[in-house]
Amino acid sequence: MNWRSLITGAIIVIAIGYYFFQPEPINVSKYYKDNHWWANEQSHLSVNDTTIRPFKVDVSEHVLADLNKRLKAIRTYKTLSDTKWDYGANSDYILPLIQYWQTRYNWTKHELMINSFNHYKTKIQGLDIHFIHQGTKQNTTNDDSKVVLMIHGWPGSFYEFYKVIPLLVAKGCVVIVPSIPGFGYSDHPQKTGLGTIETAVIFIQLMDRLGYKHYYIQGGDWGSTIANTMAILDPKLAAFFPLGLFQDDLCLDREERERLYPFLQRFIEYAFEMSHFILHSSKPDTLGLALNDSPIGLAAYIIEKFVRWSGCSSNSNFDCIEDKFSKDELITNLMIYWVTQTIVPSLRYYKESISNGKTFEIDRIPVLVPVGIADFPKEVFRPPRSWLTHRYKKITTYNTLANGGHFAALEQPQLLATDL
Repeated sequence: MNWRSLITGAIIVIAIGYYFFQPEPINVSKYYKDNHWWANEQSHLSVNDTTIRPFKVDVSEHVLADLNKRLKAIRTYKTLSDTKWDYGANSDYILPLIQYWQTRYNWTKHELMINSFNHYKTKIQGLDIHFIHQGTKQNTTNDDSKVVLMIHGWPGSFYEFYKVIPLLVAKGCVVIVPSIPGFGYSDHPQKTGLGTIETAVIFIQLMDRLGYKHYYIQGGDWGSTIANTMAILDPKLAAFFPLGLFQDDLCLDREERERLYPFLQRFIEYAFEMSHFILHSSKPDTLGLALNDSPIGLAAYIIEKFVRWSGCSSNSNFDCIEDKFSKDELITNLMIYWVTQTIVPSLRYYKESISNGKTFEIDRIPVLVPVGIADFPKEVFRPPRSWLTHRYKKITTYNTLANGGHFAALEQPQLLATDL
């Protein structure tokens, strides 16, 4: 038995023990703390500020000129032959993409597109929270039946939803897309401790401030974890649609066994694919400092995740990612991290969420609101339905979609909108 098998076996034993030998029932109310202040300074005026202010994305020429200078001065490298994306970012794709970014990409065009949506900011617990609020019912709360809150994850952003928002609005939905604190145009916390539970509390307050008492939530990656927590802390929610979940039940049917077995091999593959969790949740600032200073570093790190988490990493065509996302889409997502300098707080989010024992406590609480599951075939890990039923007691829909991976809203907006 090699070291990988020993480590994997130990992790499995610990995980089983953690989930099956649970302590006494958990008091959910202790997690809902809506008076914590995440900024360094607190004033009477800011505490009572509940205004909702229009916001426009406006990147200065100085920032764009600095970026262009850095893109011109990159140091190149060469990927080993026949390794595809197995060693990480492939230079045969990344270097031409950097050249395109520097010479052909037009931020102004994409800034105009981003600003075609209705953007706002409002202060919650000391932080300016950015969100899009789109739809015909923005000024009424008479009918909340088609209000959808959509939550991104890492390394995505609110931009992931730019194609699915109009599709949902055309169906009569009101769509709210916030930026997680520390991502995009939301303020980042200036104190430790803001993870998924604290974000759920902030987003519950956001929806309450907007006047919505009942609504749907869709989320992937961190978005699904936040949605889970919101459903537990605020059980009046109508439903939500998480992606990429993991739960604990060992009874599998044939199709589920085919997904998981050989189990040890699948587990090791998943552990290696999710190795960024260890780095982000232990020393996020070390990596973050490097990525915040280097556009090629930022591109290599984030785009490699888009490639691998969309089912492209083993494809013989090294640029197969462009069958799913355009160069401009990939770069625009990078730009949001670059111009806001939020790569560091976005990595810290792992440490704040994972190193916090409360996160694992609340993960063991059953979700009692109605739930719809969208199962995208190229997702990094696709838990069997029987595992999900252990946590989600009211699964109303479970649909396996024809295509799509981790970034489903950006890759397959029509499929996602139809499923919603």
